[in-house]
Parts: sequence; structure tokens; C-alpha cells
Amino acid sequence: MSLQRKKVYEEIAELILEDIKSGEMEPGDKLPPIAEMAQTHKVSSASVREALNSLKVMDVIEVKHGQGSFIKERMPLGFEQNFEIITHSDIENLLDLRKIIEVGSAREASQKAGVSELQEIKDALDKMWTVLENNEIGEQADYEFHISIAEATGNPLLVNLLEDVSDTMIRTMKETRRIWLYEERKSIQKIHDEHKLIYKAIEAGAEEDVARHMYNHLIGVEEVLLQHY
Repeated sequence: MSLQRKKVYEEIAELILEDIKSGEMEPGDKLPPIAEMAQTHKVSSASVREALNSLKVMDVIEVKHGQGSFIKERMPLGFEQNFEIITHSDIENLLDLRKIIEVGSAREASQKAGVSELQEIKDALDKMWTVLENNEIGEQADYEFHISIAEATGNPLLVNLLEDVSDTMIRTMKETRRIWLYEERKSIQKIHDEHKLIYKAIEAGAEEDVARHMYNHLIGVEEVLLQHY
């Protein structure tokens, strides 16, 4: 088996992570300008931008408009562990998997969900709206909505499949929501409406409708991520 060579931007991102872990760079520090980093590492500015995008998804850096990129004051949970950088192909693979699992789960849930299962989905939907109104990202509530649908099927294997990719799901949900919240302000309502359509179709037992709504939602997520990542 041949070893897969890391991409340039992955190597740059890992160098920055090592600088933070070693204490060379500290929380709150400003990163050098993209052009300077490109010159230092002898790479293109595009590769540096990709590296910074990866670190942003990982919640390690934040971009302040007009000021530059900064190491976050609070590092994400588990920072001491090894991070896996999300790549373009990771996004495609994850969304392909989600389409296969979640469209079928939504169909099944529409036929099997009882009162308590519907309430769990509704609670997650309401929580999503609350965090959106508060201008928060809400990726955890988003994940709870989708995992509640899998749980409503009564099939623990479906739940396990989603839980196996939960970390990557939550990270991509967070980045998708950031894009929608901060680049397309009108999409706050769109996010809620898409999930509400899914819930209403499950509640109505409308198998074909819920499959269509879930598929369209996931296609939209994929397009947003691949366009901006």
C-alpha cells in the first residue's frame, strides 16, 4: 500500500498547531499576514488560506475582519489530542454517507416515530431556533435534531453509524452555520425552515416528502461547504 502524501496546506496547518502546542504562539496572538506566511514557508498564498480555513473549522483560530487572524483565547475541548484536518474529500465523503443513512432514517422515522420520539425531534428543533435567535452557531442542537431522527427509527445500528462520525458531523455543521449566519444573514430563517419541513413530514408520516426534504437539505449543506471551503 502506498503512503498518501500530505497536502501543502495540511502541513502548514500542522506547523501552526505545533507552534501553539509548544507555546511559541499563545492564545490571543495574531498570526502573521498571509503573504508573509507564504514567503516564510515558500508556498502560495492560496495554500496558506486553505490552512487557515482548516484551523478555523477546528475552532483554533478566528478571523477578525480588518484585523487579521488570531489564535482563539479558549482552545477547543481536546486540543491536547491530535486533530484531523477536514479536507475537501472528507466533506464529500461525509455528506455522501449522510445522504445514504439519513434519507433512509427519515423515511423509517416517518413510519415508526411515536409521541415521545416526535417530541424529542421537536425539542431539538425548538432548541435550534432559540440558539439562532441568540445569534449563536447551534451546531450541537443541529446534531441532536439529526440523531433524534435516527433514534426514532428504533434501530440502534443507524444511531451507531451516525455516532461514529459525530465529531466530523458537528464540525462541518458548525462551519456550515457560520457561513449561513455571517455571510448570508437571510439564511437564518432558511436553516430553521428546512429542519421544520423535515419534522412536519415525519409527524405526518409522509415518507416520500421527508425523504425529499432531507435529501435537499443535505445537498444544500454540501454545496455551501464545498463552495466556501
